[in-house]
Amino acid sequence: MGNSLRKIDKLQELLEASKLLNSTQDTDYILNFLLKKSLELIKGGDTGVIFLYNKEIKMLEIRAFIGFDDNIVEVKLCPGESMTGIVFLKQKPIFFSNSNEISRAMGTMQEKNKNLLENSLHQKPNELLGSICCPLIYREECIGVIVIDNFENHEGLTEDDVSLLEAISVQATIAIINAQNYEKQLKNNDELEKYNKMLELERNKYRYSTGLHSRFTGMILNGCSVEDILSEITSLLNRDVFIIDLFYNISNYSFSYYTNIDRVKKVSHNLIKYLRENEKSNYYNVSNDLYFYFSPIMVNKDTLGWLCVVSDNYEYSELDNIAIERGVTILALELLKINGLSHMEQTLKGDFLESLIMNQNKDYIVKCSKNYRFSFKMKHQIIIIEVEGDKGSVSQEKYEKELKKYIKYYYNIINEKINRILSNSITMIKGNKIVVILELNNNYSREKIKVFLEDIVVENNISFFSRYGKKRVRAGVSDEITRLDDFKSSYYNAAQALRMVNEIEDENLYLFYDDLEIKKFLLNNNRKDLEYFITKTLGPLLDYQNTSKNEYLDTLKIYIRSNGNWTYTKDYLHIHGNTLSYRLRRIMDLLNMDLSDYNQRLRIQIAFEILDILPLTDKMNN
Repeated sequence: MGNSLRKIDKLQELLEASKLLNSTQDTDYILNFLLKKSLELIKGGDTGVIFLYNKEIKMLEIRAFIGFDDNIVEVKLCPGESMTGIVFLKQKPIFFSNSNEISRAMGTMQEKNKNLLENSLHQKPNELLGSICCPLIYREECIGVIVIDNFENHEGLTEDDVSLLEAISVQATIAIINAQNYEKQLKNNDELEKYNKMLELERNKYRYSTGLHSRFTGMILNGCSVEDILSEITSLLNRDVFIIDLFYNISNYSFSYYTNIDRVKKVSHNLIKYLRENEKSNYYNVSNDLYFYFSPIMVNKDTLGWLCVVSDNYEYSELDNIAIERGVTILALELLKINGLSHMEQTLKGDFLESLIMNQNKDYIVKCSKNYRFSFKMKHQIIIIEVEGDKGSVSQEKYEKELKKYIKYYYNIINEKINRILSNSITMIKGNKIVVILELNNNYSREKIKVFLEDIVVENNISFFSRYGKKRVRAGVSDEITRLDDFKSSYYNAAQALRMVNEIEDENLYLFYDDLEIKKFLLNNNRKDLEYFITKTLGPLLDYQNTSKNEYLDTLKIYIRSNGNWTYTKDYLHIHGNTLSYRLRRIMDLLNMDLSDYNQRLRIQIAFEILDILPLTDKMNN
């Protein structure tokens, strides 16, 4: 009668516990409460563990424990490992009531788990007196195992305890599944809330992006300039912005927050090193404590320049990045439009230049001059800038296409720069040359033109064209033009100066025709007289039928133009001193001249000067 009453009391407690279990939806609370209640009801047990199966790692993990140290949670059992793993596979309760059964089952435990178990319990595993392992079954699938152990309780575990633990496991499984389902629902709700927030954020970004697009497009349609666009970007970012063109000049800017144009120009040489063709980049300037962010302005994979943002940090919000991206896009369209208009203008300017040079159709010339505000009452001057490249191994078609692209970029910069100096000047493209017709107003000075040439020819040979492969830029400047009829001769004078730059063996990248005094003097002589002088002076060497002919000519030219400097000539030609001495002796023998004689050296020098100009004389006569 007593045992029956105790069973009724325990079942009543189990019923009350199940009500409590189903009233909460916290899995961890349920597991801990369940284990604690099990040990209260099963008097023969003194420690307990609840394992739940983790499908991702395919192992049983400890989720609740009583009577062990905290490091017990590191124990992870494979299905079939130890008493717990065996019960998990068999999916039925097992009462391990004697040492042989316990020893046999625990013998399957991995060494690592044995060590963790020993370190988390004061008693050794072989002191275990009894253990009940009961599976947690849901829809014929084991989701875990509840374990009640007896290490030192002399009352011991009984078969009735097995039945009771089995009853507990049924209610526990229901409560665990309900709690897990609720937690999944909460997690799904959280995920849904996050997704909704992300969706709303994307909607806001889209609305902001389309709003910016509409605003920028409206600015373009209303005729706003690049400066207006930069000013708008500055107000959106609360940062300074500017554009670096392909020649590394600061072409446009808007400064209101962190710096000014003068400070940026002082560090511009450092900025160049951090510009990238097809990707964004940044640079921190220590001396000014400024952060520079560069975004390439691109159309069809071609870089037109870089939008640069100046700030006191690199922290850009999503909306900032959208503003930069939209700004870069609209700047690319605006620059493309400018280039398109420039191309149309080139066609018209080309016709005007041809008519001007050939002095044809004066009515057309006068009409065009009015369109370009070109006054024939003013003096003028012509600059011819030539761009050449190293073809290398690429096809002729690709080489010409690339060169044409670079010349177009170069033209835009030259046109802008020269009009800052002389406002009514005209710039146009003619083949691989850029022709500039200067209107010499009150701002004109030879020094200003030299500064301009130093900038676009000398500096850009080092910077821009070194970046885009081996390109060479040279320039020739004509004499002053006072009459319409003089444009033709002055154009050829500029071409003459340009050719001299290429022919003369020095580091000049540009020449003024006015500086070619000797050559101008020679050009005033009869062609036949010039040819006779060359034949009489250099004829034996020019007619020399030997592979050494060109070597001898180059050696003689360098030797004469270095004023007979033997060491300079040897070093320049990269030859041994004995080789140079031998060549000079052979040259003197062929020419029947003494190179130590000043007058004979002078004759040779004049002959070389004539050779420089005769090819151009041929073209002009044709």
